[in-house]
Amino acid sequence: IEKAQGMRIPIVMLLTALYTPFAVAQNQWQGEWITDMGAMTLKQSGNKVTGKYSKDGTVQGTVKGNELSLTYRNGNSSGQAAFKLGDDHASFAGNYQVRGSSGTWNGWRKDPAAESKEQADFSGVWLSTMGTMQLEQNGDRVSGKYGAEGWSTIEGTVTGRRLKLQWNRIRWSGAAWLEQTADGKRVFGLTEGDDPTVWTGIRLTGFEHQPEPKAGDVVEGRADNGMLYFLRMPDGWKTGDKTDVVVLLHGSNWTTKGMVWVTAKNWPEIGQKFAILGIQGQQWAKWSDVDDLRFNYSYVNWMGRSTYQGYPFTDRESPYLVTNVIDELSDWLNFDRVFVGGHSQGGYLTYILHMHFAEKLAGTFPMAGGLVIQAEPDVFEDEDLLAAQRNTPMAIVHGQQDQVVSFSTGQYIYNRFLSHEFPRVKFFNPNLGHPYDFLPVGDVIAWLDVMSTHDPKQLETFADEQAAAGNWRDVGAAIARAKEIGGGPEFSKVWNQLEDAAERQADKHLNAIKSNLDSRWLEPFLKWQEDFILSQAAQKPNEAFRQLQQQHDETANELMKEARQAFRSGNASAGYAKYQEIVDKYYASRHYRTAKTSLDERR
Repeated sequence: IEKAQGMRIPIVMLLTALYTPFAVAQNQWQGEWITDMGAMTLKQSGNKVTGKYSKDGTVQGTVKGNELSLTYRNGNSSGQAAFKLGDDHASFAGNYQVRGSSGTWNGWRKDPAAESKEQADFSGVWLSTMGTMQLEQNGDRVSGKYGAEGWSTIEGTVTGRRLKLQWNRIRWSGAAWLEQTADGKRVFGLTEGDDPTVWTGIRLTGFEHQPEPKAGDVVEGRADNGMLYFLRMPDGWKTGDKTDVVVLLHGSNWTTKGMVWVTAKNWPEIGQKFAILGIQGQQWAKWSDVDDLRFNYSYVNWMGRSTYQGYPFTDRESPYLVTNVIDELSDWLNFDRVFVGGHSQGGYLTYILHMHFAEKLAGTFPMAGGLVIQAEPDVFEDEDLLAAQRNTPMAIVHGQQDQVVSFSTGQYIYNRFLSHEFPRVKFFNPNLGHPYDFLPVGDVIAWLDVMSTHDPKQLETFADEQAAAGNWRDVGAAIARAKEIGGGPEFSKVWNQLEDAAERQADKHLNAIKSNLDSRWLEPFLKWQEDFILSQAAQKPNEAFRQLQQQHDETANELMKEARQAFRSGNASAGYAKYQEIVDKYYASRHYRTAKTSLDERR
């Protein structure tokens, strides 16, 4: 050997070099892994692998090269998965399939010798499955907080590449360990206890706290509570300028990064006049990496200022956190008017923000989203909040070809707000699908801009144009805004036009409501009311209708509850029968539009 190599090689080194590849190949999947689906312990014999994962799950599979194909079972659930070993032989990437669905399944091997390695640095910001961690390290001691809510802390000690920590969250506490990968980019570990929880995360790069804003460019930032955002200041902006801002909220497992860029590109008039702020949800999508971060919002259990009672410790979900970020940046960057628009999951959140924080907002534009129960217009009692909800303009945007959140959802929501006399709600319903990029965002922002402007001349021009086109609902809203900002005689002409148009049918509708011989008067009245609700001529008919509505609501409310119970139990025919009773007998109720639309769609 020495002659062949021309050099002297200790026999021990040679044998090690010959043995190591063979040993890795034979036992490359052996060991304890922390994975997306739970902790996994594998045994390998030749090309056969068996083991367990999570609490009661089992796996068995076959190795071919650096790939592992397996079948897994956990209780009554079973599926298939395929893994590919990483170049470091300490991680794998893969996916699973079960009952027609699929997803990613990644894992990291627990290193038995991690504590003997060079001490790792855990300081910095980490996106983790337990929430964003903001950590400081002094020697071997680590402390910090996790989660955007502001009530969860971490204290721990580093030994080698492993952090043993104590976590505290309101009334709960516990222990866990986190191991840092050799490249310092990831952590993985488990909480302690009978049913341990996987804890994984990635080191965040960029997203500094209070980054330097730039006119016409997008910068990455991190708020005090740890939530991330993308910010583009308007063209020509200078430090100290007061500016209006368009706040964007993303869909599920998505990001506002592209939304901010697309908004400025597709609608340059927005980028010229407004700051554009995209706020990421606080829940990191664990399958996303630093080059393509994705997030989700939380709001399902958040009840805010509604009459509902929420689950304990849910008062700091996304509605609370997003408004914190808006307040923080408004104070820092001198924001004036704030417009909030969310798409899909962000649309759901936007409705909540409008209904619970209307006094903070100049306008909202929920897009392709739905209405959760705590944002319905009939679950509030505070008089000041009720007034703010109705005075704040809302542009509902929902494409007629939406295949993700049905167009009927948008119709339902608009009808709900009409039935509760929201005079500054407008429905934009283009013949489009779900994607944000193609929705009429420019038109929507232009409308919200006028509806909340401080410029009487802008309002006057808009009101004249809408009167000429016969868009009396917008005329009424513009005049109402003019009154709020002290508009003067210049609005007399268009105000008279509005009143003349409303008076032509006001007496007819008033007499029909008072006599109430049958329901044939209802549909013409509702259309007239939608157009002229803010006119003086509509006040007497509106008041007469409210009195009749109060009578019909008492029974219709019960019928609607019974209908919903029937639908939930699978008895659709009984549910539709209750809808029909509302339409036939209690047509003046606030539930008429919902029941009528559902019956029409069924036919």
